[in-house]
Amino acid sequence: MPRAFGRALIVLLVIFGALIVGKWVTTNQRTLRQHNDVAELPAPQRHVKLRLKWLYDPGFAGEMIAARDSLFAKRGITVDIRPGGFEADPITLVASGSDDIGVTGADNFLFARDKGVPIVAFAAGYIQTPVAYYVLDGTPIQKPQQFVGKRVGYQSGQDTGTIYEALLRTLNIKRENVREVPVKYDLSPLLTHQVDVWPGYRATQAYTLEQQHLKFHMILPETYGLHFLGTVYFATEKTIRDRPAIIQAFVDGLIDGWQFTYDHSDSAISAISAFDSTALRPALVASNLRRQHDSIVPPGRRYCEFTPKDWETTSATLTDLGMLKHQPDLTTAVEYRFLAKRYGATPE
Repeated sequence: MPRAFGRALIVLLVIFGALIVGKWVTTNQRTLRQHNDVAELPAPQRHVKLRLKWLYDPGFAGEMIAARDSLFAKRGITVDIRPGGFEADPITLVASGSDDIGVTGADNFLFARDKGVPIVAFAAGYIQTPVAYYVLDGTPIQKPQQFVGKRVGYQSGQDTGTIYEALLRTLNIKRENVREVPVKYDLSPLLTHQVDVWPGYRATQAYTLEQQHLKFHMILPETYGLHFLGTVYFATEKTIRDRPAIIQAFVDGLIDGWQFTYDHSDSAISAISAFDSTALRPALVASNLRRQHDSIVPPGRRYCEFTPKDWETTSATLTDLGMLKHQPDLTTAVEYRFLAKRYGATPE
């Protein structure tokens, strides 16, 4: 083969190869862009079904405001907010594919992972649990050590029960020395002095007691060194893998919603009340927003941003209590990249 011909053939092969590689790169860049650009997705894929942990409540103000004030829409998605309840468990509905994203307690999330449910947490609602233990003034209880011999309301299977057990363990208080009284959600046992301590949440019951002009104080877990994640947002592993642009848009809109809620509280209160004008009266919403603030965004923290330490502490607490059968693999159970993209750094 003549040397000149050989050189020409090599040049042609190089050009041909470059064209093939260039086409492959262009195609994959286009695919990647479509995969990560909400605007490129078909309309049905931009619609998100969100299942709350409970009924409409100021504890979900971030998503309620984002939906009401078009903050999700500005991110290219529509979010259908669906209330939870006894017959509408977020984990069951998301895992089955009926809903896309759910809100649940960090403890219930870890219990589900422990059972093999393929869900992944990607953002926090309450960074610090809002659980609180109420004591009416006049009752000689100022701290958990004084639960001994007293009648303490206990809600089995709820985060109030989990944290109560963790609090006793942290302070080396034996459960058998406490008179536990099974209770549900009606405050009557506290009001009629059937229990001395009521398990609840620092915003919800406070408003009710204030309306009845009753003086009270709350015992908070973090005061005694117990730091426990509150609510978290989650989706299936498949959704995280196949619809990352949707999850990112949701996280960004959610954080926008929380920021608006506390930067423009008057407008936020009206918008939240509109979800249920009977149950969410403006005075109640205002009270709850004020009392829950430090649980939603504790000092030095940022909206929705949980950290590896938050998860390690929470999972270790549940493991020590024997509530988890296996030590959870947090590297697969929790995804930080959406928060990292929003805030520009991976949570530490």
